[in-house]
Amino acid sequence: MRVRYISDWWGLGIIFIATLLRVYRLETLTEFLGDQGRTMLIMRDFVTHGIVPIAGPTTLTGHHLGPIFYYLLLPGYLLSGEPVGVSLWVALLGVVAVFLIYKTVHQMFGLGSARVIALLWAVSPALVRADRIIWEPNLVPLFSALFVFLLYKAYTLWRHSIWFSVGVSVGILVQLHYPNIFFVGLVGLVFLGSFIIKKRLFWEILTAGLWLIAGLGLTLVPFLWHQYTVGFKDLIGVATVIKEGVGVTLGKRATISVSLDYAFRVLGRAVPWMSREPAALLLGLWSLFVCFRPTLKNIFFSVWFFGGIAAMLRYSGVVHDHYLFFIVPVPFLMIASIVQSTKPGVWRGTLYGIVIMVSFLQLLRTDIFSVGQSDIPRVRNAVAQIKDVVNENDFSFTLVNTVSYSDLHYRYYMEAMDLQPMPAVAGGYKRFIVACDRADCPTVGELTQREQLPILCYEEHCKQYYPSIPLSSQWAYSKDIPVANNLGRLYIFDAR
Repeated sequence: MRVRYISDWWGLGIIFIATLLRVYRLETLTEFLGDQGRTMLIMRDFVTHGIVPIAGPTTLTGHHLGPIFYYLLLPGYLLSGEPVGVSLWVALLGVVAVFLIYKTVHQMFGLGSARVIALLWAVSPALVRADRIIWEPNLVPLFSALFVFLLYKAYTLWRHSIWFSVGVSVGILVQLHYPNIFFVGLVGLVFLGSFIIKKRLFWEILTAGLWLIAGLGLTLVPFLWHQYTVGFKDLIGVATVIKEGVGVTLGKRATISVSLDYAFRVLGRAVPWMSREPAALLLGLWSLFVCFRPTLKNIFFSVWFFGGIAAMLRYSGVVHDHYLFFIVPVPFLMIASIVQSTKPGVWRGTLYGIVIMVSFLQLLRTDIFSVGQSDIPRVRNAVAQIKDVVNENDFSFTLVNTVSYSDLHYRYYMEAMDLQPMPAVAGGYKRFIVACDRADCPTVGELTQREQLPILCYEEHCKQYYPSIPLSSQWAYSKDIPVANNLGRLYIFDAR
């Protein structure tokens, strides 16, 4: 009873650390740019106007994901109806991921390994930062951890309800990002192993597969309905991208270089100061470890990691970090397997100490010690000041010095404050506002001397390109106003 009591305190301590890192100074440290503004606009229509989304955000290739992301955010939006409340909900889901990795490692490798691996996940700087941001790929590590937790239970207990839940987790993952289709292959691998190694009967595997498909299909119903209404253009488009990627071939040196690039970006979620050379060393040591301990778990982790890397090598476009999020749990599970393989005593205690020391180093690298960009206060304050400046007159605006690809974060707050900007390219409005979206703003002279000013906008207003308007010839500078303790600046122009 005493051991159980102490273990619960260990788990609670790790959850407390994970929660503190994710919610501390949340409003200052979370990102709020165009993608987050787009999501908040859709959530506002969802809750306020009853417009249920049946398609999700678009990928960089222009294809819609599933709408499950918006459904997952609903509790957070209902909590406050504000970006801070939704960010808080996303942060709490990140804490759930810590709990899930704790439970997963516990059932696979024991309590001691669960403690140190959950701590390592809890303080990972990349995961801490991602767990605050309202963005669909950032939920992939959570549901990847849920997937492996459920899959292990389904493999060992073989219950139809658990296979159904595995299907639901895969359905959610596929809707969060298309590379997550890889999880279907992992399930197939487990079915194959069950048939060959555990001697499961064919009808048992078939029944489990049908339950899994039922869970997958139920999760995909809204998205499949949307695809039916648009002629399945998104699914066909994604299939085309995958097909085109199959023909991509790299030379041996390029393959090794790109593979190590992907590998260290994944490994960097678990251990600090990662680059190609340390990644090559660690993966070489892991390969030797698997040769000496070729357990089913180690083989599964290897297929997940190396197979995932190989799958992304076939993609012909730029592989951004979030494309690799479906592999994020694997390094943590690899470390857990190595720790558990040592004999109890000095060696295992030494490995525990090393992992705890790495966790401490990771903790020092988290962004809670940084100043932060204060996106939410800056944008909210800027829009409030714009409302005072325009005073119900027709106006338009654009952004400068921004890392965002759209102005939807400003448009969200404008809609919330009942402001209706006119399209900048339409003309006919009396006041034009240039909002500097960062602290490093141009001087008035630098801005007023510009003959043409690009208009940051999005497809609805600009048909997939950024136009520009004459500035110095058609607009007269009136004044400029600092935003939120000089976190930004507004430049006010009146029509000549």
